Amino acid sequence: MTLPIILTATPCVFGLIALVIRDYRLRRAVVTIAALIQAALAVLLTIQVWPSLPLRITMQIPHLDQFLLGGELVLAAYFAIRAVRTKRLLTLLLAIAQVVVALVGPTWTSGIEAQTTIVIDQLTILMVLVIGIVGGLIVIYATGYMHTFQEEHPEVRDRRRTFSFVFLVFLGGMYGLVLANDLRIMLFFWEITTWASFVLIGYNEDKVSQKNAFLALNLNILGGLAFAIGIIVLAATAGTVDMDKLGTVGAAVAAIPVACMALAGLVKAAQLPFTPWLLGAMVAPTPVSALLHSSTMVKAGVFLLIRLAPVLVGTPTGLVVALIGILTFIVGAFIAVSRRNAKRILALSTVSNLGLIVVCAGIGTPQLIWAAFFLILFHAVAKALLFMAVGSSSFGTGSLDIEDMGGLIVKQPRIALLLVIGIAVMFVAPFGMLISKWTAMEAFINMTSWISPVMVVLLAFGSATTVLFWTKWLGLLIRLSDPAAPRGLLEDKYSGAEFLSQSSLAILAILACVTFPFISHYVVSPFLLSAYGQAFTLDQGNVVVTVLMVVMTVVIPWLLLTISRRGTKRLSGAYMSGRPTEAGLVFKGTAGVKKAVELRSYYLVKYFDEPWLLRWGIFLSIILTITMFGTVLI
Repeated sequence: MTLPIILTATPCVFGLIALVIRDYRLRRAVVTIAALIQAALAVLLTIQVWPSLPLRITMQIPHLDQFLLGGELVLAAYFAIRAVRTKRLLTLLLAIAQVVVALVGPTWTSGIEAQTTIVIDQLTILMVLVIGIVGGLIVIYATGYMHTFQEEHPEVRDRRRTFSFVFLVFLGGMYGLVLANDLRIMLFFWEITTWASFVLIGYNEDKVSQKNAFLALNLNILGGLAFAIGIIVLAATAGTVDMDKLGTVGAAVAAIPVACMALAGLVKAAQLPFTPWLLGAMVAPTPVSALLHSSTMVKAGVFLLIRLAPVLVGTPTGLVVALIGILTFIVGAFIAVSRRNAKRILALSTVSNLGLIVVCAGIGTPQLIWAAFFLILFHAVAKALLFMAVGSSSFGTGSLDIEDMGGLIVKQPRIALLLVIGIAVMFVAPFGMLISKWTAMEAFINMTSWISPVMVVLLAFGSATTVLFWTKWLGLLIRLSDPAAPRGLLEDKYSGAEFLSQSSLAILAILACVTFPFISHYVVSPFLLSAYGQAFTLDQGNVVVTVLMVVMTVVIPWLLLTISRRGTKRLSGAYMSGRPTEAGLVFKGTAGVKKAVELRSYYLVKYFDEPWLLRWGIFLSIILTITMFGTVLI
């Protein structure tokens, strides 16, 4: 079967074409066509292989070792050159270590052929569709966004050709990563995503962008080194480089490779203590944030951990991974309460939700993997939509402060409606995020381990905090008491490509909600049955409740849109303890000074202090990571 190879290569080929096209309109057309074709290929692959799942393909790839070694050396050389030019000693040392490991690897892996090169199952299909459809919509969105971005930021060097090239190669690298069962191939594409994220995060080329790009690079090279060492140890002790053979080589033999790969997954998924790289990545243009958080990069980390889940069950490594995940979940949620920057809140929410997925993978029971499956699906759609909408909104309001989004349902009705849908996906029933959290809590309650009450309490506190910061933002969006700007005035820079991408994601979110029970029955349950020998499905009562709440999903946005179309009247004459107010809620204060009423949310910075929480979260997670490797070695 050549379709997986074509799917992986297509974005890369179009990326090369976009790189050499100077004309903006022609390049935009090529990039849009590339996004549509790769999405169509992802759907075609799904249709073609669905009757045969799980599908295992063995392919003879001539000179594979030489090709992979050459690729690793080229990437390491690029990182080393950038490190020398910018005087980054740590990056240079990590690049040298990458070269050493790359040269040592073939000594242990040469002559070992993967029995299965490609594995396609329901999890693979989920990732392929997320990359193809969600990633493709982000690419289309980026064509309009980056044009406006360069107009708004003339001080930033115009590198849109490089941007389009790296963006598309990023998608190709993700396809290769999720399709590969040969760990050497997976590692190669793993490093491709590291390179792509480094280039995209540093797009603005200022000091802050470069600092954060190198932070992301350093940590992800570290994760890549751990991944490579895990492969080398596995090849040396078990004589295999197949991901699906980890469960058959014995717990003692697999212990060190699995711990190394789990560390790589934690780094890529931005779990504590590696969270700062993803928070720093928010300096990049909004399409980069959307891509990193939804369909690529961080999803690669949780994908690897879910692949490792069958061999993590009941092991000290799995327990530590779960503890790091729940710590990240609650720390990320707590910090988000005190933040006002929209992109920062979205980043912290991503970190938090990925932590919950990591918990599910670390414990690894079928019910928790069921929850993780839907967390990935709904998080991918919602975060792409939210980042896009926030980016578009910022051009109109000139701000990323959520307080400046007060009354957005009147000022920017289309964008506000999309934000409302995206936020609803994150914490409102019947979307899979909420149901998955409920399922995870139920799974922990049903466990007999000592860790069960700990997980239940932390999950409850983290989830409650999540509701706090999402509800606060949602209330600001639909607040109608602010004096409203003329309708649509702030949407004059809202391009057709942006609206098409965002509205498509909103429709996908609602469709995923409507088809939730069917996805569970026909997709997730067969995957669990194949991987674990047992399945988990929603009971009939939950299905009925889900179907009833779908109505809310359609009715509430419709009501909000209707309200925004009718417009609102400015409040005047509101009771202000006996003080008369003028139009726009202006009243006479002390000594006749006119003051305007201000409506502000609580941020509780004193109780949810970011530096303090992050510092202790990093400290505790470092101890847990050291414990994981210490336990494995013992």
